Amino acid sequence: MKQQKALEAERLKRERQPKKSKGWTKGKTFAVVFAFLLIIGIYGAWQYSQSSPSGSGQNQNTNRQKAPLFTLTDIDGNNVSLENLTGKVVILDFFYVGCPHCPDEFVELEQIYKTYSSEDITIISISVNPDQDTVDRLREYKTGPNQYTDVHYQIYWTIARDTIGIWQEYNIPGTPTTVIIDKEGYISPNSPFVGVTAASVLKNEIDSLLYR
Repeated sequence: MKQQKALEAERLKRERQPKKSKGWTKGKTFAVVFAFLLIIGIYGAWQYSQSSPSGSGQNQNTNRQKAPLFTLTDIDGNNVSLENLTGKVVILDFFYVGCPHCPDEFVELEQIYKTYSSEDITIISISVNPDQDTVDRLREYKTGPNQYTDVHYQIYWTIARDTIGIWQEYNIPGTPTTVIIDKEGYISPNSPFVGVTAASVLKNEIDSLLYR
C-alpha cells in the first residue's frame, strides 16, 4: 500500500513539472529552408540583372558581327575604303555582268539612292567576276538597257571590281546579294539579303540604322 502511494506521488510530481521543448519541428525546418532558398533566388536574379544587356550597355555589341574591311578601286580609278566610310550606312551590292536578276536589283537600289540622296548613305556595287567584268564593260553596264539586259536602270553610285575576294569574306552565296553595314561598321541584323530585295525591305533596315 505504501509502495502504491509512493508511485502515485511520483507520477503527480512528474505531471506538475514543466514540459521540456522537443527541439525543432518539421514546420520550423521547412520555414528556414524556404527562407534560405528565397534569399538565394533573389540574389541570383539581382546578379543576372547586373550582367544582362538590358542592365548594362557594355554588352550590347556582343552578338553583332564586324564587317570585314576592304579597299577596292572603282571604275573611275578612285580608292574605295570601307574604313573611311565609318559614320555612314553602307550598302554593298554584289553582282556580275550577265547575272539574270541583278538588273532588277539595280532598279530597287535606284529607288534607295534617290530616297536617301541627302542622307549619310553610301552604295557600292561590287562585281564578283573581275576577270570578265572589265572597267570598260562595267562602264557600259551602268545604264540599262544595254547589250546584256533589257531592264531599264541607271547606276548613279560607285561600282568596283572585287579583285581581292571580298565576296568570300562576306560569305556571299550568290547574286544579287545585298549587305547593309551600320555607322559603326557592323553588319546589320537581317543581312545578307539574298536575291532581288524590294526597296521597301531595304528601306526598313536602313531606317532602323539611320534613326535609332
